[in-house]
Amino acid sequence: MDLMLDMFMAFFGGYLVYAAVKMKQTGELAKGIIVSKDLDLSRARDIPGYIRYMYGKTVAMGLCALACGVTGVLNDLYGGLTTIQLVMSVVFFIVVVVFGVITSKAQKQFLGR
Repeated sequence: MDLMLDMFMAFFGGYLVYAAVKMKQTGELAKGIIVSKDLDLSRARDIPGYIRYMYGKTVAMGLCALACGVTGVLNDLYGGLTTIQLVMSVVFFIVVVVFGVITSKAQKQFLGR
């Protein structure tokens, strides 16, 4: 069971990095991943500003999730990384909370939510 959760976290981290890069390249926001599903983007004030502001933060969040997931998978398969996995899980939790606050403020500032 832990292996599946760790694999999901690694996949989610990779997908988040992919979504951020795609957002930067296309100028379109991925609803449900980068912004809230119920957000009306036709009324957004500054989508390019939001993308510039959130790109690096989203990539960092994705890389943190990817690293935490990969560490968990390696620990599940080979063992010996329990302490490192615990520390990474605590750091990941803090990063998720900070990322959520930053995302919420950025949506209010740039997208008018």
